[in-house]
Amino acid sequence: MEINLKIQKLRNEMHKLIAEKKNNLDPEVIKASQMLDQVLNQYYEEQPRN
Repeated sequence: MEINLKIQKLRNEMHKLIAEKKNNLDPEVIKASQMLDQVLNQYYEEQPRN
């Protein structure tokens, strides 16, 4: 899966969980946020540096 699509998918899943749980500190929300962070870090590492 293209990394941009993966980021969007994880972001959408996290927003859905936040809406369902109504608690940003819910373990599932935290896990989703951490997964998104990992993919975002990967994305930034792959970007060319100036």
